[in-house]
This record gives sequence, C-alpha cells and structure tokens, in this order.
Amino acid sequence: MEHRRQQRPPGPITGLPGCCERTALRCAFAVLVLVLALGVGNLVAGLGGATVDALIRGWGASLVYVVAAAVVVFRAARRSRQRGAWMLLAGGLTLYGAGNVVWQVFYNDLAAPPIPSISDGLWLALYPASYLGLVLLAREKGAAIGAGVWLDGIVAGLGFAAVGAAVVFEPVLASATGSAAAVITNLAYPVADLLLVALVLGLLALRGWRLDRMWMLLGGGFVLLYVADSIYLLRVAAGSESTGLLPNVFYLAGVVLLAFAAWQPESEAPTARLERWSVLIVPAASVVAAIGLLLYDHFAALDPLALTLATLTLVAAMLRTALTFRDVRALAATRIEATTDELTSLPNRRLFMRTVDEAIVAARADGVSLALLIIDLDQFKKLNDTLGHHAGDLLLRQVGPRVRGVLREADMLARLGGDEFGALLAAPCGESVALSVAERVGEALRRPFDVEGLHLHIAASVGISLFPTHSQDAPQLLRHADIAMYQAKASRSGRALYARDRDTNTRASLALASELPGAIRSGGLEAHFQPKAEAAGGRVVGLEALVRWRHPQLGLLLPAAFVALAEQSGLMRELTRAVLDCSLAQCRRWRDAGHDLTVAVNVSFTDLLDAEFPFEVATMLARHEVDPSALILEVTESSIMSDAELSGDVLARLSEFGVRISLDDFGTGYSSLTHLRNLPVSEVKIDRSFVARMQHDRTDEAIVRSTIQLAHNLGMRVVAEGVEDEATRVTLEQLGCELIQGYCLSRPLAPDAVQPFLDELRPPHAPAAHVPHRANR
Repeated sequence: MEHRRQQRPPGPITGLPGCCERTALRCAFAVLVLVLALGVGNLVAGLGGATVDALIRGWGASLVYVVAAAVVVFRAARRSRQRGAWMLLAGGLTLYGAGNVVWQVFYNDLAAPPIPSISDGLWLALYPASYLGLVLLAREKGAAIGAGVWLDGIVAGLGFAAVGAAVVFEPVLASATGSAAAVITNLAYPVADLLLVALVLGLLALRGWRLDRMWMLLGGGFVLLYVADSIYLLRVAAGSESTGLLPNVFYLAGVVLLAFAAWQPESEAPTARLERWSVLIVPAASVVAAIGLLLYDHFAALDPLALTLATLTLVAAMLRTALTFRDVRALAATRIEATTDELTSLPNRRLFMRTVDEAIVAARADGVSLALLIIDLDQFKKLNDTLGHHAGDLLLRQVGPRVRGVLREADMLARLGGDEFGALLAAPCGESVALSVAERVGEALRRPFDVEGLHLHIAASVGISLFPTHSQDAPQLLRHADIAMYQAKASRSGRALYARDRDTNTRASLALASELPGAIRSGGLEAHFQPKAEAAGGRVVGLEALVRWRHPQLGLLLPAAFVALAEQSGLMRELTRAVLDCSLAQCRRWRDAGHDLTVAVNVSFTDLLDAEFPFEVATMLARHEVDPSALILEVTESSIMSDAELSGDVLARLSEFGVRISLDDFGTGYSSLTHLRNLPVSEVKIDRSFVARMQHDRTDEAIVRSTIQLAHNLGMRVVAEGVEDEATRVTLEQLGCELIQGYCLSRPLAPDAVQPFLDELRPPHAPAAHVPHRANR
C-alpha cells in the first residue's frame, strides 16, 4: 500500500521565549508549506514532473509528517495551557510519521507489501490519540453542556458517518479481496476517520457551531484525512493499479492543517447557547441525509453499517425532539415564574414594567392617555414588627384580591416589592377616572382584614401619574407615581396626583443633595430669626429660628429648596442639631445683652423617633448655658403621629426638664383635637392658612376663635403665624390670642440684624413679660 498520509497564521507566532526558537518554528512551517505547494503544483499543473511526484509519494511526505509532529510537540512543550491535549495529538502525529518512515524503509519497494503491517499499526495509532486530545480540548473550554447540545453533536456525527459509510464502505466491501485481516485493515482507516470527523462535529455542536481558527483547522485537517483515505480505498476498489498523487496531497494538506491548528490563538469566548435557528442547520442536514439513505434502501440495498448509522441518526433526532418539547414546557413554566410574585401570585415588577412599556406604545399610537398607580400600605412595618412577618404575608395575600375587585377587567395589578403594589389603568384613562379608582382602592383597603383571628385596619397611600401628561416612558412614569405616593403619605390625603412643582427629584435638586452634607458639617447653614410678639402691646418675647443655606453659587436658599432633600437623604438629624446649636448660641448672646427671650426651633419626625434626642438637647443647653425654659421645640401633628407612642415618650422627656413644646401648623391635620389632650404641649400655633383669610372668610375666623378657646381651656397659650396687617392683629387681640408672628411685625432677620431690631423696640434692660404656660404632665 502506498503511504498515507493553512495558511500561515497572520503575524508572528507568539508565546516563544527566544528569537532562535521563533526562527526555527517559522522554518518548520515554511518546510510544510513548501512541500505541500510542490504537491499541489505537481497535481494541478504537473510542475516538477516525476521527480516531485516521487518526492511527494516518498520521503517528502515523511518529512512533512515528522516536521508537523515536531511543531505540535514544541507547542505542547512551550505552552502550559491545554498541554495534555496537544501532547496527545503530537504523540499521534509522531507515530503517524514513524509509520510512513517504516513504510519507506521496509515496505515501499516490495512487490506485495503485507497487510496489515507495522506501518498500519503506527498510522492507526493517530486516531485514539486524536480522540482523547480533542475531548480534552473541548473539556478545557469549560462550561457544563446540556443534554440537548450533546444530542445535536451525536445527530450530526452519526449522520455524517452514515453518508460516509454509504459512499465508501459498499464499493470497498463489494470489491474486497485478500484475507479478512487485510479487508478489516483497509476499512479501519475510513471508519476511524468517520468517527473522528463525527467527534469533531459533536464538539462543534457543543460550541454552538461557532468556529474559531483552531477548530476550523482541526476539523479541516481531519476531514482531509478522511477524504484522502476514501479516495485511496475507492481507487483500490475500482481496480486501479496506482492510486495517483491526489490522496497523497490530501494527506499532506490534512497534516499541515493540524500543525497550524496547534499554534492558533486560543479563543476565550464562552460556549454559545442554542438561541438561533442557525445552530440547527448541521443536525437538520444530518437528519435529512439519514432519511434519504433509508429511502434509498427501499430501492437498492444499503450497506448494513450505513443503514445502522442512518437509523441511529433518526433515533438520536427523535430523542432530541422529545428533549426539546420538554425544554420548551420547562421554559414556559420558568418564564411564568420569572414574571410572577411568589407570595401573592400577582405579576411582578419585571412583567409590570414590560406591560407598561407596551401600553405606552399603544396609547401613543392611538393618541390616548393611561394612568399608573403606586399603592403603598401605611404602617405596614409596624404591623410586621408587632405580629411578625407571617402575619404580614397573610395580609399581603389578601390585598391583591381586594384591590383587583375595584379595578376594571383591562387594568393590571402587580406587586412591585414589599408592601408596594402597582396598578396600570388601561387607556383611555384620564385624571378624573384615575382619581376615582384611587379613591375606591383606598376605600377597599380601609375595610378590616382578618389575619389569624384579628381584624386589622390599615390604610394606603396612592400615587398617580398619567401618560403623556406627566411622562413619556415607563421608568419615568413609575418614578413620578412613586413621588406622588410619598406626597399622599406626607399629606395624609390617601391619594395624590403627581405635581411637578412638588417634585424635588430634579437634576438641580440632586446636585444640591450631594452638596448638603458638606454644608451642614462646614457651617454653611445659618439660622435667621422671626420675632414673636404680644398681640396686645407688641412686646417681643421670642424668636423662631428659620434655617437658611448660604450657597456659594446660588446665594441664600430658603428651607423649601433643601429641607425635603435633607429628609430624603436621611440628614434631618444633622440638620436639626446644626440649627439647634447656632440658635442656642444666639439666645445666649441675646440674654447676655439683656434680652430675656425664648428661641423656637422646628424639629422633624426623625428627631421625635430618636430616643437620644432629649439627652442631646440637654447637652447643648448646658454647653451654651441656656435655661431649658428659653427653648421651644416646634413639632407638627403629622410628625408626632408617625409613631405616637415613641414620639410621645421623647416629648415627655423633653418637657420634664423644662423645654417647652409647641404644636405647629395646628388645624391642618385630621386628628389634632383627638390627640392634643394627650401631648405635653404648652403652646399652639394656628396655621397661617387660617389666619391670612380670617378677615374675609367667616369660616376661617370661626376656626381661629374656636382654636383659641380650646387652647385656653387646656391651659395653653396661642401663637398666630402669618399675621400680615394691623387689622388682623387687632382681631386676634380681641379674640384673646396671646402672641403673633408675621410680616406685620418683621420679616425673618439675619443674626446680626436681630440686636438692632430689639434695641429699637425697647431699652435693652427692660424686664421681659412673664407668659404663663401649661404645666408639664
């Protein structure tokens, strides 16, 4: 038997430590390319004639095999990664080249060389070494492979093997002569080649049929070896006296491609997933080929091996189809789980946002509006802390059906997380419909819930935003509804429509929020002071501290520009302490100058929930040597009611060591009269909204009169804020209001302007009037 058995990689071959080694490697590749070029030139154009033909058939081919083996060995030795895989391939090529050398030395000149021979054993040793090397290469690429991908590879490999067996085996077996060992040996080559190519196809399936240069060259090399063996056997089966140069050129080309494959850059791309129909082309083609072979067998007997391989291809394809149906069902279930809230079985945030996106596209196309509602349960954390998370979960499961019952069929309800729900009101839906739905949601949630035998009463705050009025996209629409929800929660109104003028989450406000901590720590905040005077006589008895921020670029900023930002950023504690400190320092200066005045400072709900706040206030009073009775802390009813029990304890401790408590913005809450008698309050401030209209609105005047009477009956003094004119002052004096505050007396004054203002009103050492206040409870 006559012996058997890339382009150059672009740029310099990397990974070699020395110049001499690089030169040697380039020379080796040059030899491979030169001998192959001579063979191709002789085959195509007869270049070199009989001399080149003999060289390619003889020692020239042996040179290619030996050099190729050395190149792969060198690659395995110089690179640690995948060394084992390439060492196996190098060993197989070395034995392959040794087989050709043995053939040239011992068998080439024999009239009837033995089959099988030692050379056959060496040539065939390439295949097991290649199988193991390829598997190692694929394993070192890493990720776990699903059964479906394995089956794709099996289908592709079996289909190719079936076609190859049908093309090669039948004519070879039909013309087989000689001993059984000779026939088996001759057939061993194409069988081994088919298995090798099938393995390569399987491994490519595992890589998602994505080819990099290394795998293209490996696959191409083994395919060329198969083609060479097939041509050789088919020509022998046809009775040709000489197999010609063609199979020899294919042998050389196949080995050269394997040598080039060893030095290609390693692809780091992860294994592709079955996401596109194109990855099924090769398995599908194999199935079609297998079906064609089985049909052919009905007209002409097919080789048994080819028939078996074709049948196995279809069996593997059916298994792959069954697995695909199972995967599709599992995927559908997974997608449902991925878009459903586990606790409530409502759609989750992901599905909700996708639906809002789609609804906006449809509404924009139809020119109609839609509404988005954010529903947040009030005091849910307190319920969780009191009854436990299990009770909270039971409550949340009941919220969905309750809210769903007041929505329209086309509306969508989802749980966005925690105790927050989202409702998409399908288009067309305007402001009036959205407000009506929000009201019905609130009413539904105010009905008691039965949780483990307890009848729980909860309330909800609903924020509303509209497309396209408030936003043009889903994330912004959700954000605006969320802001409106917090506005509803702050006002205790139960529902609120997004108001752009109340939105503090603008780019400018975010920039201010980032600068605010530094301003607090560096003393950038300051307090201005608005006087409070007796309604009868006008004598100043105290001042209220009003915080200002002297911004280096924007100038003097009023509280409306940054206090809400401080609340959202969790800075109210630091803000209150800074204002308290500078206010007490100013109070000490006034008293040192002979003005026996009080100073009032606003505190937030955050301060009233801080058990350490009374101790910190006492520490600051002692540091500035200010009597506690000179400090008035102004609180709003809403801040007290955020946690009535804890805030009541904090206020009681403050009152116990002499600090006065003033209830600010009185009359704007829903339950002021109910809770007023339970609070350690010594002063009530009537909200400016009633005072400003009392001259023109009999209802507001009646509210002011009733408030003054109620406060006096409870032993409290009354401050009317927002007094703008003399007529209002006179009316308040007639109604018995003790103190007034407003522009008719003075605008807020900078610290250095307070002293001149006080000096103008009375002599600096005149005694201060005693204003009785409610005894501490």
